[in-house]
Amino acid sequence: MPNTIITERQIVTANAFQKSMIEKLYDKSVYENTIVENITYLSGGLKIKGYVAFPKEAGNYPVLLWNRGGYKDSGAIEELTSFLILASTAVWGYVVVASQYRGNMGGDASEDWGGKDVDDALKMLGVAEELPQADMSRVAIEGASRGGMTTYRALAREHRFKCAMIHAGIADVFELAKEDERFAKLIDKITTDLPPDERTAKLSSLSGVYIADKFNKECPILLMHGTNDKAVSILHSESMAKKLTRLEHPHEFKVIQDGGHISLKDGSYKEIDVHRKAWLAKYL
Repeated sequence: MPNTIITERQIVTANAFQKSMIEKLYDKSVYENTIVENITYLSGGLKIKGYVAFPKEAGNYPVLLWNRGGYKDSGAIEELTSFLILASTAVWGYVVVASQYRGNMGGDASEDWGGKDVDDALKMLGVAEELPQADMSRVAIEGASRGGMTTYRALAREHRFKCAMIHAGIADVFELAKEDERFAKLIDKITTDLPPDERTAKLSSLSGVYIADKFNKECPILLMHGTNDKAVSILHSESMAKKLTRLEHPHEFKVIQDGGHISLKDGSYKEIDVHRKAWLAKYL
């Protein structure tokens, strides 16, 4: 049967500079033992860009849906980061799939932050179903920063995930607007036509702390957040941990001492990867 979601696939080959960066942060196995592909797939009739990564060795591997952060092309996955973020996990024995979201990196339509971006993310499960390496009975989800918000929203809609991981995730959009003027302007932009009560409902629907009661309690959640995060305050994960505790939802909260928002820059990704690898091994 022909593919129904993936419309284009192109293998990504690391160049000399990219290999040197990968070896500096990880090791050769990240590019030698994995296959990374830049793909185009269909979501809501639109052509969306994304990436997939999986081990070179034939097998049937658990799936990790990874949700990117950023806005528009800022924070988008590129060739180097497809190895540093996706292949570095795929080499452990996972199929990793990630969307760029609509309107980004040449995809159709316009960015829809806090809207249909979650549709594009969840559609990656359909992408995974078309990969022969993917074991769809074992699926996890992860997000960082804005991708944490996407992950919380996905958890409220889709209950097939065996576990979830959120690093430096946005959990409270109201709090985010207080923290950062740029985000306040973005939030105003996406709610500009809404009356006050509908605006409150919209922003609540984007905030994990207000929708956590919709999560599947059989999906344990790992929260990770750096104490020096200047972009998304650790208050987000602290509030989320308190909410999950009240709901008796299984979770763990790992505080990354001195960790910033971009873990590859400050080296805290090494500690984060220890937690991530153990979490996936435990539940997948």
